[in-house]
Amino acid sequence: MNPSPRLNLPRRRLLTNLLALCIGALASILAMSSQALASSGSNPFEGRGSLAPQIINGQEASISQFPWQVYVLHYDEAEGIEGACGGSILDASHILTAAHCVDHEGTISSYPAGEFIVFAGTSMVFGFGGPLEDFLISPGAQSRSVDSLRTDPYYTVSPPTDDVAILTLHEPLELSAATNTQPIGLVATGGTPAPGTTLSISGYGKEEGAESAQSNGRLYATTLTAISSDACRAEVSVNSAVLLCAVSASSSTCQGDSGGPLTEGSPAVQVGIVDFGAKECPVGVPDVFTNVAAPEIRGFIEGSESPPVAVRSTSPPVVKPVGPAPVDFSPLSCEPGGWTTPPTSFTYTFQVENASAQVLQSGPTNVFTPPSTVVGSPLVCIVQASSPGGVTTARSATTAAIAADTMPPVASITARKCKLQKCTLSIAASDPNAVALTVDTAAAYSVTAKCPKKKKKKKGKRSVCHETKTVPMSVTNPSAGVYQASVSRLPYSEKITFTILAANAAGLTQVKPALTAITLHKPKPKKPTKKPKKRK
Repeated sequence: MNPSPRLNLPRRRLLTNLLALCIGALASILAMSSQALASSGSNPFEGRGSLAPQIINGQEASISQFPWQVYVLHYDEAEGIEGACGGSILDASHILTAAHCVDHEGTISSYPAGEFIVFAGTSMVFGFGGPLEDFLISPGAQSRSVDSLRTDPYYTVSPPTDDVAILTLHEPLELSAATNTQPIGLVATGGTPAPGTTLSISGYGKEEGAESAQSNGRLYATTLTAISSDACRAEVSVNSAVLLCAVSASSSTCQGDSGGPLTEGSPAVQVGIVDFGAKECPVGVPDVFTNVAAPEIRGFIEGSESPPVAVRSTSPPVVKPVGPAPVDFSPLSCEPGGWTTPPTSFTYTFQVENASAQVLQSGPTNVFTPPSTVVGSPLVCIVQASSPGGVTTARSATTAAIAADTMPPVASITARKCKLQKCTLSIAASDPNAVALTVDTAAAYSVTAKCPKKKKKKKGKRSVCHETKTVPMSVTNPSAGVYQASVSRLPYSEKITFTILAANAAGLTQVKPALTAITLHKPKPKKPTKKPKKRK
């Protein structure tokens, strides 16, 4: 599935339908009709987006619970109210929101700053038709015009990336508990929430995702759970360093929560900015946020117009088996793929590619040896590439299911050297799938032994008995595939048979052992040299 930005619908149609005010209701309905971009098919990410803030299956909330939440309204004198977004208070004069909330739809060109109004300290927003004077907010709420705005220099619409903007207010907000207007701190740079972290999101909008549904203008909130960018790979297949995913089985963000704050903990810190999600806002499908913890994003928020850029993947990682197909106990290597610039470090995660997504190994090592417990399961390698701008995730294709090893190793004797009663063998051993080997060696020869006693002694020669003695040899492995085996105190004048047998970690042994034999002989004594006679 390809992700689509939230801002996909014409904004100037938000208030073209005039709705009647319900008598006795605390809030009127802000009519927001929308027309989807031409798209079809089963892809739930096609055509998502408008600027009407919306939370699906959220709980109604008070602004006192989320005093950093603001409502960003786009107003054109000729056209009236054209759109709205969420945002958060960084300080009395600055608002954090999404870049696509302030641009000409589908472009990176921003509207004039003077066309935006920020409302803070309000639990409800609603109006009647187009005139700005008919737009209503909670008593005591503050409204501010915008003097200037900045959008991230790396912001792109497709694929969506670096979707962040800063609004500078004409006059500072009055920040106090009494006004329900407070700034929100930002998560530490690099502190992207770990998968499983509970996060909160707030917004003013509709409670169902149908395109014809309308917002009731009240503030709602819900909780989501952070997931890894790999678990969200269909949505963040590119630029994952600057994106964060979260999901709920029962609720969702929706069109127009764009620009709103995703927060963590208590006291809360902002970790994300609402960016995009699936068409019609289904629950159980990941929502995607601009990652405030990414150095590439944080640098811009803190004022840089050239923040460090996170690396981007240009080609996926590749998992390579030693043989033609992956088998248990045979190493798999994960090549990191291509990147825009050399990352400062890599982390390789090997995991089972099924519903369990069991992590088998994670760390700087790009080689993994699958155990027999994963036979029958395909694997995948997930690469995290770190750079000054953030951490980007890429994933390999899925391997074939791991098979049980059926190819035994082989070993041969390449040389033999004996001196006196010591022999050393040179051995070459290998496994077709590079499965770890052990090489067993032994020397066997005949020795004279006492014959078992018999009850009755017979006259004649005394019987002599023999038995085979087998002694182990010490083995060293000086280099890959090369072994040396040695043994001392071998007997003279006996046939000595050396046996070499290789076995691998999968429990397979070579079909036939390697054999060699020799008989050692005592060296002949040296003849004494004659001493010269002395002359008289």
